[in-house]
Amino acid sequence: MMLIEGRAVSSPMVSEVAGKIVRKAQEVDIKPLVKLCKESLLASYGELVAAEQLRPWSEGSDIEKYVQGIWPDMLVVVDGPDLVGMLALKGNRIDIVWVAQALRQQGIGQMLMNTAEEQVAQTCKSIEVECLGPDIETIQFYEDRGYVRVKEYVDNFSGVDKIVMSRTLESV
Repeated sequence: MMLIEGRAVSSPMVSEVAGKIVRKAQEVDIKPLVKLCKESLLASYGELVAAEQLRPWSEGSDIEKYVQGIWPDMLVVVDGPDLVGMLALKGNRIDIVWVAQALRQQGIGQMLMNTAEEQVAQTCKSIEVECLGPDIETIQFYEDRGYVRVKEYVDNFSGVDKIVMSRTLESV
């Protein structure tokens, strides 16, 4: 049993590293997930995407709608009472990976990716993710994990270059 936002939560733990727990998201996580996204959105994408494209997410309710629709497909990382990272999977596609801004470069993203790749490897031979082309750090993160670029295009909505990356998984 753990506390999230002051409420007791019981969820099967997927893995634990250095006191941080990776587990399946629960409905009680929705509010902390939205908070995590909103706190990091502008810092992560502010220089990569035009402000008017981010506004519905940063100021409107798009993040709430998104999280409400996808939380059952998420893994989360909790550190004590705090939700500090998340990853959403749609089949063999990583939809989003997000780590609290202040806690990046501390292995939380690696924990999420290891867990997601293990889960996907049970049913699929590969896994893919889409990145913003100008986000060199994120692209390097995936390349360091063995992902390769398989497609590049310009997103019609945002006008931003996007890169689809894929990795072959070891066991199916």
